[in-house]
Amino acid sequence: MIVMGKGIDRRVSIGHVHLKVSDLERSIAFYSGVLGFDVKQRWGRQAAFLSSGDYHHHLGLNTWESLGGSAPAPGTTGLYHLAILYPDRGSLGDALRRVREASIPLDGASDHGVSEALYLRDPDGNGVELYRDRAQEEWPRAADGTLMMGSAPLDIEALLAEAQQPSVQQDVSAKTPGLVSLTDSNRERLRELRTQLLDLHKVLLEDTRVAYELDRGSVGTTANLLQLVISDSWFAWLHALSELIVRIDELLAKDAPSTENDATTLFDHVEKLLTASEAGEGFSRRYYEALQRQPAVVLAHANVRRTLKARRD
Repeated sequence: MIVMGKGIDRRVSIGHVHLKVSDLERSIAFYSGVLGFDVKQRWGRQAAFLSSGDYHHHLGLNTWESLGGSAPAPGTTGLYHLAILYPDRGSLGDALRRVREASIPLDGASDHGVSEALYLRDPDGNGVELYRDRAQEEWPRAADGTLMMGSAPLDIEALLAEAQQPSVQQDVSAKTPGLVSLTDSNRERLRELRTQLLDLHKVLLEDTRVAYELDRGSVGTTANLLQLVISDSWFAWLHALSELIVRIDELLAKDAPSTENDATTLFDHVEKLLTASEAGEGFSRRYYEALQRQPAVVLAHANVRRTLKARRD
């Protein structure tokens, strides 16, 4: 017997959807390449986190238990569809344009009275709804005020006609006085720094894994390790370094309007993060301990420091 409790806090909402996929790159190509979500972070070839805007992630994708797997068979329980809410009719029309240009077929298109919706499938066969809500005062209601949602055909050609034109990313440095576009020399330094930070992250991860196994037992598979890196507090201190690598990727992105100020800020953050302290807390303390234990960490640290020094000089 289900006992009804108190009503839920009105601020509660669905924060994100995490999908098991069979091919990570194929799913990223769909959710980022077609629908336009930004890749916020990746865990190698096994997981990725995507969002619109500045949120940490609206979509999670992983192959930990599903690499090369098949879609659920008909007649089984599971995800019916995930629904992506667009702010207005123009942006939903733009989504339809993207889907058409990628030659992805629609399963349906409906006017529900409260909303207009497009239905399709992602590469793994998961149902995806793209929709926009009408203003609440336009929602159809019965005489007693209850909602009267329906499912009438949606005029997709009319929707497509309202598609917003793809935005052209402006050069921030050209529009904002005092900002200088990222120079080729600093772009190359950032590429070098990225490689060195990846090397540093690798040796720190290995050192942390060894310490974890001494305390708690074998990690097991690479997939298990990746899950621990994401969710276990033992590995959480490494996230700050991962985030800096992602920021370099964003700064070096082909179409990014990057400036010298952006590069200076990032270099400063790297230098500040990699300041080890025996008396410190969090990253600085854990980094100090790793430097005392592992010659490989010392070597990787020295390589990063050389690049930072060359940039200052």
